[in-house]
Amino acid sequence: MASTQIENQWTILSLIQWSEKYLTENGIENPRLNAELMLASALGCNRIDLYTRFDKPLVREELDRYRALFRRRVKREPLQYILGYTDFYGRRFLVRPGVLIPRPETEHIVEATIGLMKETNIQSPRILEIGTGSGCIAITLAAEIENATITAIDVADEALKVAGENAVQHSMNGKISFRKVNILDTDANIPDAGDYDFVVSNPPYIPKDEWDSLADEIKLHEPKNALTDEDDGLTYLKRLAERASDLLKSGGWLICEIGYNQFDSVQLLFSSYGAREIRYWNDLSGIKRIIGGTW
Repeated sequence: MASTQIENQWTILSLIQWSEKYLTENGIENPRLNAELMLASALGCNRIDLYTRFDKPLVREELDRYRALFRRRVKREPLQYILGYTDFYGRRFLVRPGVLIPRPETEHIVEATIGLMKETNIQSPRILEIGTGSGCIAITLAAEIENATITAIDVADEALKVAGENAVQHSMNGKISFRKVNILDTDANIPDAGDYDFVVSNPPYIPKDEWDSLADEIKLHEPKNALTDEDDGLTYLKRLAERASDLLKSGGWLICEIGYNQFDSVQLLFSSYGAREIRYWNDLSGIKRIIGGTW
């Protein structure tokens, strides 16, 4: 922060204004929101509270806590890791380095699953999530579907740890079984294979040749193996389509998030592995973001 300003002259408002300007100049999106959320975290208050005491001078300890967060953001560490949480489908989830940050578009997996459950009149669905990450999809489905039984797998120990913490936080740990499994293993042992009404997944689908074009927040900080297969982006989607008939009950649905230009390729994959019906769901930008197939 500016050395020409005496520390005891910093107020909440002046610090937000200075931070917004600095973050803007350094290419950080939503600079004021970033500043407000980090300052609220440093002060241990809600964001709205900042404006009920905007003229409050900050003491050295408060400034030091804010500086530590601010420096991390300037280095392009994602705001969600700095705060330790993000929101998904109206609930707050813990996130930290080593775990993929949930995105708003992934909420459409939840919506598609609930819609198909109602359409098919399944009262007590069995659901498998492959690549659970923070657990946001599995936990949201457990919370939204009263009689759901859910198994969630991931290959990363840190992801499974965070997912478990999130399940406890939302009192859903009794409805979800977390397991360490790599779906790409030829001998991957999926519990209760063949008994699922829905298999859902947000797999690593970013192609290798798109990696360098991603924002620094993503490519420098988020787990690479949760984002890309370091190939054409279709490795996991092919594996999911290949295993669908083994994992699902007859008439069950595989529901996956896909990249902005992948629908045609994934549709062919699903068809080639026996999908009887294929649907898609658009995200808020009109992109075919979710694909579903029934076997």
